Amino acid sequence: MCVGPPQLLMISTMATAVGSISAGNAQAKAYQRSATSEVEQMQADKEVAELEAITAETERMLTFQEAVASNATAMSFMGRDVNDPSALALFQKNWDNTQSDITNIKLQHRLNNQKRDRMMQTTLDSSNERAIASQRSGGLNALVSGTTGIRQIKEIE
Repeated sequence: MCVGPPQLLMISTMATAVGSISAGNAQAKAYQRSATSEVEQMQADKEVAELEAITAETERMLTFQEAVASNATAMSFMGRDVNDPSALALFQKNWDNTQSDITNIKLQHRLNNQKRDRMMQTTLDSSNERAIASQRSGGLNALVSGTTGIRQIKEIE
C-alpha cells in the first residue's frame, strides 16, 4: 500500500492536532497538581501556625503564673500582705495585661489564618484558570493546525 502526499499530510495534520490537544491537557493537569501541592503545603503551614499560637498562649500564661508567684514571694519577704489593695491591684494589672496579650495572639492567629485561606483559594482559582486556558490553547492550536493542514491538502489535490 502506497500512501501519497495528501494522505501523509492528513496523517501529519491529525497527529499535530492530537498532540496539541494532549499538550494542552497535560499542561492543565500539571497546573492543577502544582496548585494542589502548594495548597497542601499552605495547609501544613497553617497547622504549624496553630500549634505556635497555642504555644505562645501557654507560654504567656506560664509567664503570668511565674510573675504572680515571684510577686507574692517578694511581698511575703517584705512582710506585706498579698491581699492588700496595692498587691491585688498589681495582680489584677498583670492579669489584664496577660489577657490582652492572649487576645492579641488569638487575633494575630485568626488574621494569619484568614490570609492563608485567601492564599489557598487564590492558588486554586488561578490554577483552574491556567488549566482552562491551557486546554483552550491546545484546542485552538489543534484547530489551527487542522485548518492549515486541510488547506494544504486542498492545494496539493
